[in-house]
Amino acid sequence: MLCAFLCVPGDCAFEGYGHVFAKNRDRIKKVALTFDDGPHPVKTPEILELLSDYGIHATFFVTGDNASRYPEIIQQEIDGGHEIGNHTYSHVFLKKVPFETAESEICALDDLMLENFEYKPKLLRPPGGLYNDRICRYANDLGYEVVLWSIDTKDWAHTPASEITDTVINNVKNGDIILCHDFVGGASYTAAALRTVIPKLLDMGFEFVTVSELRGTE
Repeated sequence: MLCAFLCVPGDCAFEGYGHVFAKNRDRIKKVALTFDDGPHPVKTPEILELLSDYGIHATFFVTGDNASRYPEIIQQEIDGGHEIGNHTYSHVFLKKVPFETAESEICALDDLMLENFEYKPKLLRPPGGLYNDRICRYANDLGYEVVLWSIDTKDWAHTPASEITDTVINNVKNGDIILCHDFVGGASYTAAALRTVIPKLLDMGFEFVTVSELRGTE
């Protein structure tokens, strides 16, 4: 049976943007913070420090381009108990490129993580949330689950911290996966928003977990 954030072969024919299956939310108040596109040499360490201050683990969907540039930050994420997910090597829209290119993009990030960090990601988040059934089947064959999100903070659009905060607090539910970015070109207010979001959600009784912990697979 599908989980709220899982795309499996035969059920992922939807080809839109950021779709999430909303089924069987756990009654336990757990949410997962996720960060796409990193690591970034300044913004990611700032976020990692904040997460450490609260003893929170998150899931980072990294690109190979940035992981190869900043391996020390990837190691910091791993050492900090965070989960690393596959966001392709160069952030291509998998549905819009030849399938062979999509294969290469997924495998290149997979190889980089294994060779440099002895780490095998279990989760794939297609850039832009764009995917199709063939990509889901291929990912499944590689041992991946395709993970999207249920709350989009739109921090990639330089959204002010107050708006990011309102989006999360006003919409959060048990089992949500919150989409943030730790690599944004130009101004980013993600860390500033999280300084308010994290304590508020904790006060509301939510526990922060990785996506795999939310899935019950870790």
